[in-house]
Amino acid sequence: MARAAIVILLVSLFLVVTSATALAVESASHGWARYDSPLDGPCTVDRVHWTEMTADRFDGQYRDHKPVVLTGMRGRNDAFRNACAKDVLLREWGDKDIVLSTANTHSYLKVTKTLREYVSSHTAPQRLDRRGDDTLIWFGDNNHTEWRSHFDLYVPPPFGTSDADVAYSFGVGGPHSGVPVHVHGPGWSETIVGRKRWWLSPPKPKPKFHPNATSLEWALGLKPLQEGDEGRVVEIGDDDAGWVHVPERYRMQMERTREERARQQGGTEMLECTIGEGEAVWFPDGWWHATLNLDESAFISSFVNFRHAASGSQDEEDDVFSKIEL
Repeated sequence: MARAAIVILLVSLFLVVTSATALAVESASHGWARYDSPLDGPCTVDRVHWTEMTADRFDGQYRDHKPVVLTGMRGRNDAFRNACAKDVLLREWGDKDIVLSTANTHSYLKVTKTLREYVSSHTAPQRLDRRGDDTLIWFGDNNHTEWRSHFDLYVPPPFGTSDADVAYSFGVGGPHSGVPVHVHGPGWSETIVGRKRWWLSPPKPKPKFHPNATSLEWALGLKPLQEGDEGRVVEIGDDDAGWVHVPERYRMQMERTREERARQQGGTEMLECTIGEGEAVWFPDGWWHATLNLDESAFISSFVNFRHAASGSQDEEDDVFSKIEL
């Protein structure tokens, strides 16, 4: 009996280890690990190949109206993507200081570390036992003077940027990290390496969310851990990459959360889509959105200022960019 139990235990451990290997690291892109995340899903945002989009179509259907995903742009940024390879970033910029933000809605805390420290200590899979105000991510607050040679390689989407002032924000994040529900002015967000899951909702009604929830907690409908909490006991695991062992539970939890969120919003579901390499999503002014990296990902946003382009007012430019929140 004891021998049979040992055999069963060994088989179970083998299945867990092999499934973790299969699900955790599927492949790598430019040195950044790819994951078979159970939080991927369908796309409910219009997807248009960039060669089929026109300026008139963009302005008439999307610019001030609704999100759109431009596809097929991978070849436009081969040079920038190569510059975002893990070994290249660490070789060229690893010892440079970067500014990290807490992974909650208003990013209250800013911390300075070297890029090498960030990559080695803060890009592991997001844990469910880490608070949003205790989780650091790198997105924005870039030193554009120091990093000019890097940003100069980037080719932005060809719509909505030629007649506007543009501010770039660049970053890297680990799997299931991200920026929870927030709002700011319009722009594009392009995934350079990896994949990023997006949720988007129009300005009204305001979606319900807790400002200190991480993107992972929000996506799964979990209440955020608060300061002083001893921990969390959840079915879906609270260890590093716990989702690797029970992916179906994560999928079911996210589906239940999606249904509950739609019920709270009067039956209206948020738009969702996964943005892959060489794809960019347009977020109109005032649209609420949340993001969740599905892989180790590199990404860049182009925040645009149309009002300054139209009026030439410096005051209006400052007003638009003051709306940008991480």
